[in-house]
Order: sequence, then C-alpha cells, then structure tokens
Amino acid sequence: MRNYRPLVLLAIPVALVLVVSLATPSPALAQGSADGGGDPGAALSVLEATFKNLGVLAIKFMYSLSFIIVLVGGVKNGFAINVAQQIGVAGMASRHTWNFIMGILVFVLFLATLPILNLVIDNVTHLVPANIDIYTPSW
Repeated sequence: MRNYRPLVLLAIPVALVLVVSLATPSPALAQGSADGGGDPGAALSVLEATFKNLGVLAIKFMYSLSFIIVLVGGVKNGFAINVAQQIGVAGMASRHTWNFIMGILVFVLFLATLPILNLVIDNVTHLVPANIDIYTPSW
C-alpha cells in the first residue's frame, strides 16, 4: 500500500499559498496615462522614490546583518576564550581575544560607512532629471 502522507503534507501549504494569493489580490496603482497626456515627470518621481526606498531598505538590511554577524562572532569568541582558559592554552585565548577586538573594530568601521552610503543614495537620486520624455525615445 502506498503512503500518501508526504504528498498531502506538501499539497496543503501549496494550496494555502494559492488560496491566499488568489483571494486577496492587491491592486496595482500606476501613475500617468498611456496616451501621453499625463505628466511623465510624475511617473519618474515615483520610480525615483521607489529606488531610493529600496536603497534605504538595503542599508537597514546591512545594519541588521552586520549586527547579527558581530553578535554570533562575539559569542563564539567568548566561548573559545573560556575553553582556552579552562584547558590552559594561553596562545589560543590571546588569539581569540584579538579576534574579538578586531571584529568589534570592523563592525564600528562598517557602521561608519553606512551613513556615507545613505548620503550617496540621497545625492544620486536627485541627479535623475524630471523632464525625460519616456514616450518618444531619442535614439
């Protein structure tokens, strides 16, 4: 007799995803009009804001990721220092202490570069001109 349990366990989440995605569709909101009567600058400003928000989201993700990496590295080095002291290997304890200190230093330097990236994103998004004609390409 065939066991259908794994197939049922796979089909239930797939069915739930399909039901949720088909039952609650989100409307897509567009800016501007297709006949060229609208302001093309409005669509470009929405696109500019979207890319700026994606850049800020990437920076926040980097903050979170670097914090998690330093946290895991600090705990690992703390355990390694404790083990090295327990077994009496001074060189290993010293090496892991320096590793811990350098990890904190790299983390602080990384945090110092992220506001600079945020400043660059702010300045680059203002370089996009608002009067680009997106309906008639110039090439």
